Parts: sequence; structure tokens; C-alpha cells
Amino acid sequence: MYDVPELADMKRKANIRSLKEMALLLRTGSKLVWIAPSGGRDRPDPVTGEWNPAPFDSSSVDNMRRLIESSGAPGHMYPLALLCYDIMPPPSKVEKEIGERRIISFHGAGLSVAPEVAANCEKSEEVKDVYTQALYKSVTEQYNVLKSAIHGKQGLEASTAGIALSQPWN
Repeated sequence: MYDVPELADMKRKANIRSLKEMALLLRTGSKLVWIAPSGGRDRPDPVTGEWNPAPFDSSSVDNMRRLIESSGAPGHMYPLALLCYDIMPPPSKVEKEIGERRIISFHGAGLSVAPEVAANCEKSEEVKDVYTQALYKSVTEQYNVLKSAIHGKQGLEASTAGIALSQPWN
């Protein structure tokens, strides 16, 4: 948000508009809203080259949790892992100029949704961090299974005791 200080106010206003729109969607119920709470594109680890979900921003996760709780309609949060970086990976370094070169390719993608993670803590600051860690742990576990299935070429055999992959169209 503050990488270009002159744009911070504009970005803050855009974020507020987005939150208001999500609140309206959630109040009506029967909506699926996906957020990526890491604040940006995942990039490979500079040492290992391994791709992993970026740590989640606990404020983003907590905002969504509070929006759901105050919506007046039943709401649920499910950890979702999406592995698709081979389709359009980010540039090797962060570029701030418009028109950065992007390479698009054809590749398999993986999507995994885990059971709901419920927030049951008394202290608001405690729930914020514990809930975020639980969601991140679930997404990371799913992501690693997807990596084994797609990049490790294990397919459905990459399933674990806690994460069962399937292809419902087969």
C-alpha cells in the first residue's frame, strides 16, 4: 500500500470501496467471495526456488471474519489453495512500471478447498492471529499436496489422510 506514498490515499479509498461492496454481497447471503489475504503475488523462495503461499495478513483475514460475523446472514470461511503460477508467473523481480513483460503458458492448475475453520476465541487480538495461522496452515498443507499432484506428477495419489484430491468430472 505504501510502496508509492503518493498513491496511498487512493489505494486506501479503493480498499474501503471494496470492503463496502463485500459487505453488501455478504448481507444478501448465498455468495461466494474469494480473497487472497497475502497482499500480493507469491514468488519463489530466493534460496530454494520453491513456491509457497505467502504469509497471510492477519488484518485482511480479520476484516473478512468481522464482515461475515456482522453481515446478518449465515457465513463461513473455507481455506482454499490455488496452484496456478505456471500459467502466468510473476516477473522474477518486483517491477513498478506499467507494461512489465508477462509470459503466459498452458499448464495444469490445482484447486483445493478444506473444511471450514471456525473462530472461537474470547480475546479479539488472540482470535485475529490464531485464526489467521489456522487458515494459513490449512492452505499451505493443501498447496503442498497440489504441488505433489501436479509438479510431482502423482495425480490423485498425492492425497493424504487429511486431504483427498478428486476429479469429479471423471
